Amino acid sequence: MAKWVPDHIVIGAGFTGLLHAFLSLEKGESVLVLEKKESAGGLIRSVRTEYGIVERAANGIINCWELENLASRLGLDILFSNPASKKRYIFSDGKMRRMPLSVFEIISLAFSVLTVPSQPLPGESIYKWGKRVLGEKTLSKVVEPALGGIYAGDLDAMSAELVLGKFLPEQAPLWKNILHLRNSRKGKPKLLPGRRGTVSFRGGLGTLLGALEARVSSQGKIKYNQDIGSLKELRATYPKSKITIATNLGTALKLLKSEYKEFKSYQGMLDTLPIVSVTRFGKDSILNGKKGFGVLFPKDHKSFSSELGIRSRGILFNDFIFSGRTSDGIHSETFIMGGAGDREISSKTEEEIISIVEDDRKKLFSESGVPLNHYVTVWKDALPVYGPQLHAFNRDLDRVLPTDIRVEGNFRSGIGLKSILERAFSIYHPDLSA
Repeated sequence: MAKWVPDHIVIGAGFTGLLHAFLSLEKGESVLVLEKKESAGGLIRSVRTEYGIVERAANGIINCWELENLASRLGLDILFSNPASKKRYIFSDGKMRRMPLSVFEIISLAFSVLTVPSQPLPGESIYKWGKRVLGEKTLSKVVEPALGGIYAGDLDAMSAELVLGKFLPEQAPLWKNILHLRNSRKGKPKLLPGRRGTVSFRGGLGTLLGALEARVSSQGKIKYNQDIGSLKELRATYPKSKITIATNLGTALKLLKSEYKEFKSYQGMLDTLPIVSVTRFGKDSILNGKKGFGVLFPKDHKSFSSELGIRSRGILFNDFIFSGRTSDGIHSETFIMGGAGDREISSKTEEEIISIVEDDRKKLFSESGVPLNHYVTVWKDALPVYGPQLHAFNRDLDRVLPTDIRVEGNFRSGIGLKSILERAFSIYHPDLSA
């Protein structure tokens, strides 16, 4: 009997790998997915507990037509966030504020938006870009907590070209680049009113991963506990199959440098950051009668300390974001910690991490009650450092690799799941994404 030879091999069965496998199957290709672990999903897990759902990684996706298309083809109903979750806070001067800037600072920001060229300069860091384009106050009060919360990184080590370059293609003031971005999307399908914002699924994001895994398993093949030693071995077994590497950054580099000498120099240069998340269930809310999506805590540029000594980078108010996330009368808050400036927290015990969470909470809410339970997740290498080295690595991926080998993941086009979706659809449906 002749050996089955797939058209497409995907290494990794996380969100990126399953998405590329699904879209490849939809195009009529035969697909084999090779996963190192004994189960699919990667970072994303939705765990049902007696108190409610715990998201071990992302708690939602910013909706886009690509997600609407994907959910429809998988037979999933999208869960929209509650209107109250539109309120987002930044902790400033002892309070959770929706707008931390003063009137004078807002006027100064408006002037910068209208006049200062915003395209990132070669080698410019996010910190230097923010100071040059938006001003020091907006940088420290808005940009740092926002991007620090998303990327968990040091703004002085992050590449503005890599993080912002695709949004700011012209050497023009910010308002002109925003207008250019809007015009570039005019040909794309649009979301219906009321369907924008952060969305999820009834059982959490794990529902989406489960549906992708089921579809790929039924129409293609997934092999678990498959540790790929090198690309050379894989290509020797399947010389005519195209390959997509959809692993974490470290594994992708390991596979690449075994065959392409151009990537050997990146060993030890591409850094990753640990993330710790703690979902806390209790009968009271830090917001104490208010509602909202979450709160971010600005960190000092050099010391990474924050006001009141808060160690968390941000807190998500899960039960206010999506209905049905908890049992009646119970609140769910997810504390996000770690990243640049606080790597060592990932080495602490669960008891120590929980103690830090409760200390943070009491600093914010002196009447903090007794928790019902905590669920701790530690990711040692969750996020890549979006620095100039990663920017160069991405350029080399585009320059060096042949057309039958792709590398995809959160280090390619942006950390968010929306960015991964948009990039994947641009590959498999370029007519819709143009």
